[in-house]
Amino acid sequence: MKFKTNSFLFMMLCATALNSWAGYYNTIDIDGVSIHLDKDKAGYVNVHDDQLNTDYSCKIENWNDSLISGAGGISLTSDHLGVLLASGNKYLDVKELIDCKGQSIRIHSIHYFNNSISSIIDVNFEKKLVLALVVIDAHFRSYQAIVSKFNGNKNLLSGKGFWSNSSSEPDQNSLFYPGGSIYLGKISVIGEYIAPNDLDCAVDSFPGVWDIARKMKIIFPRDKDDAVIDSKCRQLFSGEKTLDELGGGLINMK
Repeated sequence: MKFKTNSFLFMMLCATALNSWAGYYNTIDIDGVSIHLDKDKAGYVNVHDDQLNTDYSCKIENWNDSLISGAGGISLTSDHLGVLLASGNKYLDVKELIDCKGQSIRIHSIHYFNNSISSIIDVNFEKKLVLALVVIDAHFRSYQAIVSKFNGNKNLLSGKGFWSNSSSEPDQNSLFYPGGSIYLGKISVIGEYIAPNDLDCAVDSFPGVWDIARKMKIIFPRDKDDAVIDSKCRQLFSGEKTLDELGGGLINMK
């Protein structure tokens, strides 16, 4: 391993770095329902239903005060099925949250490759896929990505920008630095592509957008206009059009 630290200390390092990007007791909205953790009552989540104009508070049965280190930061998964708790491998089920109506709910966990030293930033529940980040340097906020199946034992992608269990120190040019939020990284709607950092299909993007099954980076070599590339990248990621329909290609980064 690259780090001379135990899993608990590493997760505290992850929490420190990731919390600098996670919204402090932020609110997420889905289908007219607003959700946020209660900053005054640890272990409770507040829900507001715009359509019914009702508010209710639900107790989280298996809350652990170690989750306070997440500073109330939450993020909605790209498939809108889970609410991730910063930082680690835990989440709340969206349907259970909307239906709780003042009753208790439970936190769920996802186990995946090296989950003890990383933090989930997106999930696709249908494909059972996790996108997670490993903090390489908390001070400089540098990261590498993990793409794993639920209960997986390997990183599905390799190369620069992706974490491995190699004993050697990672090169600086294999690290990336999230912009305004670590939660910029996403899995595509249909679970075929991932973007560990920003959604960017430019040839010189890093890490860029990747085809998970083919283990290659997505590009649009015939397009020179940044706006056109960005538009095609969004259409691909949302599932509106296929890579072939958009005139895209794949490059091997190894």
